Amino acid sequence: MANNALTSIAKSKAAANRLAKTLTTAELKKAIANLQSALNSVKKREADKAAKKQAANLKKLKAMMSEMGLSAADLRKVTGKRPARKTTAKKAPAKAKRGPRKGKKVAPKYQIKVGKETHKWTGRGRMPLVFKEFVAKGGSLDKCLIK
Repeated sequence: MANNALTSIAKSKAAANRLAKTLTTAELKKAIANLQSALNSVKKREADKAAKKQAANLKKLKAMMSEMGLSAADLRKVTGKRPARKTTAKKAPAKAKRGPRKGKKVAPKYQIKVGKETHKWTGRGRMPLVFKEFVAKGGSLDKCLIK
């Protein structure tokens, strides 16, 4: 794969899918393994670079402090902080798991009789078809109120 193919894969899933259609699953797995290896080496290189930069900065800081006649104790006095200690963090107590929330039962507010069947509705959620048809024919929900 060329460099431009990698950048196009990195930019969009569609481009990755187009290129993947031309490869077998074995080739795709090999490409993924190679890319994973390359990613690990780039991460290691970046970590090494950051560590070197930090070491250089610390060396500069130490030189500046000795040049000015300062010590770590002087810095602690100014910041008011002690050197960090390595301790193990205490785990918070586990919360009790709750079951699924169950809604409260609500008494029906409306009732309509169609033939021998009685339909009830709480007035919450979508209006049932029976009530929709009743209202569409000119009926009023006030007539369906349960008293």
